[in-house]
Amino acid sequence: MIEKLRQPRVIAVILGALVMFCGISGYALHATSSTDFCVSCHEMGPYPQELRFSSHAKDKNGKEIACSQCHIPQGIGPRFLSVKMYSGIKDLAVHLWLKPDRINRPHAQAVARRFVDDGNCLACHEDLFKNAKGDAPVSEYGRLSHEAYLGKNGNTKRNCAGCHINLAHLPEFDRRLVVNAAFASRFQQEEVTR
Repeated sequence: MIEKLRQPRVIAVILGALVMFCGISGYALHATSSTDFCVSCHEMGPYPQELRFSSHAKDKNGKEIACSQCHIPQGIGPRFLSVKMYSGIKDLAVHLWLKPDRINRPHAQAVARRFVDDGNCLACHEDLFKNAKGDAPVSEYGRLSHEAYLGKNGNTKRNCAGCHINLAHLPEFDRRLVVNAAFASRFQQEEVTR
């Protein structure tokens, strides 16, 4: 008789613990995906300032872009969880053991580009054959590149951020490149007004 009473209690305790675990995990995933959390570490210092001057400071609805809109796959699934786990472990290790002035920014940029999910880009840039404003066609080079990306004219293994570099963040060493002139000029205007 006592054994029959214990079995429902054990199941209730296990279910209760499972619900608590899922609730805490969901809250932790949400909280650690916020921009405030991302930029709270000293090594992330230059990124919000760089984003502020970029053409990607706001999304297609005019809202400020959050770190997670670009750097974390949308939705809960295996890709989201694997990126969160990898990024979390890597960022924690960098935070604990590496000083900000010792970060190899060119290498860090290349790694970060791999974690910009194309689905995040395509959420705003739905028509790859129109310019960013959507009011004119892309250049001939852009058309050919996007056709290759879509597998219509050749094939490419690059993701969106692999071709479109320095759209949201522009480190000082890349400001001298001609392709970054407009973005770099916004930094220069800020420096002049200070």
